[in-house]
Amino acid sequence: MTLTPQDSEPFGPETMQYVRQQFAHLEQDAHGARRLFFENSGGSLRLRQVAKRSMEVSLYPEAPSRPSKVAQALDQVEKQGQADLLAFFGAGASGAILPTATASRAMFDLIRTVAENVPGTNIVTTAIEHPSSYDACEQYARRTEEQLRVAQPNRTTGGVDASAIAELVDTGTSLVSVIATSNITGAVIDVPAVVEAVRAKNPDVYIVVDAVQYAPHGIIDAQAWEIDGVNIAPYKMFGDRGNAFTYLSPRLAELTHDKLTGANPDSWSLGSSAPAAFAGFTAIMDYLAAVGGTAPGTERRQSIVAGIRAVQRHEQAILRTLLDGTEGQTGLRDMAGVQVHFADASSDHPRDLIVPLTFDALSCANAVRAYEDNGVIVYERVANNHYSARILRSLGLEGVVRVSPLHCHTLQEAEHFLHVTEQIAK
Repeated sequence: MTLTPQDSEPFGPETMQYVRQQFAHLEQDAHGARRLFFENSGGSLRLRQVAKRSMEVSLYPEAPSRPSKVAQALDQVEKQGQADLLAFFGAGASGAILPTATASRAMFDLIRTVAENVPGTNIVTTAIEHPSSYDACEQYARRTEEQLRVAQPNRTTGGVDASAIAELVDTGTSLVSVIATSNITGAVIDVPAVVEAVRAKNPDVYIVVDAVQYAPHGIIDAQAWEIDGVNIAPYKMFGDRGNAFTYLSPRLAELTHDKLTGANPDSWSLGSSAPAAFAGFTAIMDYLAAVGGTAPGTERRQSIVAGIRAVQRHEQAILRTLLDGTEGQTGLRDMAGVQVHFADASSDHPRDLIVPLTFDALSCANAVRAYEDNGVIVYERVANNHYSARILRSLGLEGVVRVSPLHCHTLQEAEHFLHVTEQIAK
């Protein structure tokens, strides 16, 4: 379920208090300076409990594969993390989990595996993909002598329509790679609609989804979506950097890939596991379950989904405040000297809590510095940066100021941001 600003419902006072207590450096940076951190698309604010559990587990000298009691306890930590990952991905008990240092590494692995094993004449992706998926598609299409077909974005919504992707698919398409949420525009792609439209033209095509930006704000349902791969990065969802996880469908998992000779056909883990990474992910799932307020003993997937839905509703309330303002503060849509992009479609098309802005009288870089001078952290995405150039230019833009709060922020903080923006724009 993906929501729009019309589906907003802020946290109640008790939940809001609980949520804010869980995050480190929420009101002050690591040097003690007060600031408002609205740059969570670059790597979100961190849960204290994730750092605590990761540190506790990382200090164990034992290997989880050993027979000692402590080693077996570590093995249980990893098994719980694996179960939580399958629950979070909506994967049931099928498929495989690929742990990597980064989500980008995983995307290259998935796309290479499909390109090298699945016969085809073309690979389809979109112009707004993160470089880790777009560049992998481009490189492996070239190496396997397949054509790369690129769906262009809808410049009104900032996303890509399912029909634009499907029209590029034919019986020769081996792979479709699509991002779930743009980390620049905030547009949420209708993955089920993409899958339905694509498979109507080629039932056997492999479909992989980049959900790194989507995961902290939306419900992943790999089985219901009928996709073959989807990746996440815990550092974007209140966890640690240096680890990432990817779900692979049974048929993708068993394609020929790098593995130890004696390992199971669907094994994608190479080398020793990192129990601390699994412990940190379980801490994130425990947090979501608490936010969802489900009763003790509730099935894990159900409690996780309840937490994400509560997060979605609160974030949509923040988004609505940013766009439309409050009784005493003008919103971005009506603010003089400010252009908020793709806002006209936000009431009808689902979007993440990302707001791309430009200023009439300020460059994006100067606006970011002005925000920081006023105690607000945001970031510019500009066309001279290789992470952003292709995406921005496909949308007819040369740069934006990306504003990305998180569900731990309050409506009052959103209103304060609007006040600062109004002062900067004058």
